[in-house]
Amino acid sequence: HQQNATPGKQPFLAVNHVRDQLIPPPDRSRLAKVWNKAVHWIKNSESRVRCELQSIAGEEFPVWRWLPHASISCISSAVSSEQSTPRRNNKVWQGQAFVIMSGSPNSPPCSPTPCLKIRHMFDPDVEFGDEWLVRVQDAILEKCGEEGVVALHISVDRGSREGCVYLKCASQEDAGKAYRALHGWWFDSNLVTVKYLRLERYHERFPEAKGAVVPLHPSNNQKLSLQWQSPLENN
Repeated sequence: HQQNATPGKQPFLAVNHVRDQLIPPPDRSRLAKVWNKAVHWIKNSESRVRCELQSIAGEEFPVWRWLPHASISCISSAVSSEQSTPRRNNKVWQGQAFVIMSGSPNSPPCSPTPCLKIRHMFDPDVEFGDEWLVRVQDAILEKCGEEGVVALHISVDRGSREGCVYLKCASQEDAGKAYRALHGWWFDSNLVTVKYLRLERYHERFPEAKGAVVPLHPSNNQKLSLQWQSPLENN
């Protein structure tokens, strides 16, 4: 695709388009786990392919861009840089799919509860180890912290098929700010969605949250999840 790209045409392909070309529709459900592992491997191990977001027909999609001329010196420089800085594993906020504002049809006029259920923060089929749990928590706390949200309790449901994270804020107002800061954003190539969760239901699931009064903070002050830069700005 990259070799045949005409002048002025961007040499990238939507990830889902590649999947659809390789896997027949009847096999996609059965091979979904294998495909997700392949996507994860390419993102983290293939230096000749860059993962980014691009607008296609007015919608943003994760895409792969082939980098045909990566020299040994460039690769060595990248490896050296990675060894001297913390690894981000691409777990960064990547822009909005749609805007949620106070009073909009997709946002309740007032927050009914201080508790939230945040979906699609991770893919359980491709995560391994424990480091990613901290990165996901940090990403939520960093994003909400930009809006002045005070969070009191957070839990990553590592077994969730929907990549769920639960968040309790200090007030209903804080929960509204967190909702608008997270809902409709791309994170690690996943579209995050948020819904309110009844306080009673939250405390049933997390009894320890009843006595949580100390504000939570990210594990470090580097704000790694907020350091994504649009690919269009890099060119």
